Amino acid sequence: GGWTLEQINPFTPYTGAGNWRASNAPAGGTPGTANSVLDPTPDTTPPTLVGVQVIGNTQLELIFNEPMAPASLNTATYVIQPPLPITVASPTFGTDDRVRLVLAQPIPLGVVHTVSVTGATDCPGNAIAPGTSASFALPEPVAPGDVVINEVLYDPEGDGSDFVELYNRSDKTISLAGLQLANETNGQVGNYRVITTDGVLLLPGEYILLTGSPADILARYPQSRADRLLQMTLPGYNNGEGTVVFTDAANGVLDRFAYNDDLHFPLVSKPEGYSLERVDPDRPAEDATNWQTASDQAGRATPGFQNSQYAEAPAPSGELTIEPAIFSPDNDGFQDVLTIVYRFDQPGYVGNMNVYDIAGREVRKLMENVLLGTEGAISWDGLLAGGDKGRMGPYIVVLEVFDLDGNVEKYRRTVTLAHRL
Repeated sequence: GGWTLEQINPFTPYTGAGNWRASNAPAGGTPGTANSVLDPTPDTTPPTLVGVQVIGNTQLELIFNEPMAPASLNTATYVIQPPLPITVASPTFGTDDRVRLVLAQPIPLGVVHTVSVTGATDCPGNAIAPGTSASFALPEPVAPGDVVINEVLYDPEGDGSDFVELYNRSDKTISLAGLQLANETNGQVGNYRVITTDGVLLLPGEYILLTGSPADILARYPQSRADRLLQMTLPGYNNGEGTVVFTDAANGVLDRFAYNDDLHFPLVSKPEGYSLERVDPDRPAEDATNWQTASDQAGRATPGFQNSQYAEAPAPSGELTIEPAIFSPDNDGFQDVLTIVYRFDQPGYVGNMNVYDIAGREVRKLMENVLLGTEGAISWDGLLAGGDKGRMGPYIVVLEVFDLDGNVEKYRRTVTLAHRL
């Protein structure tokens, strides 16, 4: 109350809500004088296509980054590959940045299509760039493990925004409509927050970053993929420790990550502003060695794109596989983590894994009396038992396994820990 709405640019043909803003004049308005938010700078920037939503199986909604000239959306050319014939193209009712396409046949399941737009213009008359396109596919039901929690910023700098990044590790296209984030208090999941009610698509291999303020994330992490940021009201994640829970619309848990400051690289003295990245999305979130602090070289976070600490577990060859053979745990985003993969022909083994220096002294215990599956992976960050960084040189990783019949086997692999000189 007491504040007027002022037009930003009275010289543009666009008169919609995007051209109005609350007055920032001390008196609450500027009657009879120039508007306090006045910006007559001509708009010469072409519009872009920022996304496609699938409405049912015979309609699409194309979303632009700014208000469009309605007449141009009626006459623009839309081409879909692989081909899907379009019967009607018209501006979406009640919006000024979307167009609805009605298809002559249903979208086939499991096929990724690309739609391109030519001839559309924004309100000032700037034409969309030739070749502008976006991908879409018919979404499929989500199941646990299809989309996983991939990166979390729970301790932002100052009054910055938290974020949770999701990654589609499946070969399915997933709609985010109705999916939720939650947290956990005293073992009880609660504070469910719907990510979006729109049919935002997450294609195979794509990332989406969820935050309360995309503008804040872009300002603090300019390397962010702006087109992969989605604003939502997060349920709230405490500094120090907490739990991120990702659920379907019926509150069924799809993924869960219990975080704490101990998961950060110990030589990062102050984790504020650093995200925790999942090393391998195919490994479980509950594996503490599968999380690492985002590298300094990457800007302390990788919002909307592949993690700086990503390291795919090598395919098991024999009983014990290590990669890379030479690693350098200095948090620069290059070979910071050693990944150790084991595989057995039958289940029922219990394992101990230790690291020894060249003199045969135990320097780190990686697992103790752990019931193993037929295959799995564990990571070593190069730190010794006391939290100090290991010295340069060779180390020996020893996996000892035994079964209930008393059979014992040992496997050894040599690795080299390197530092930048």
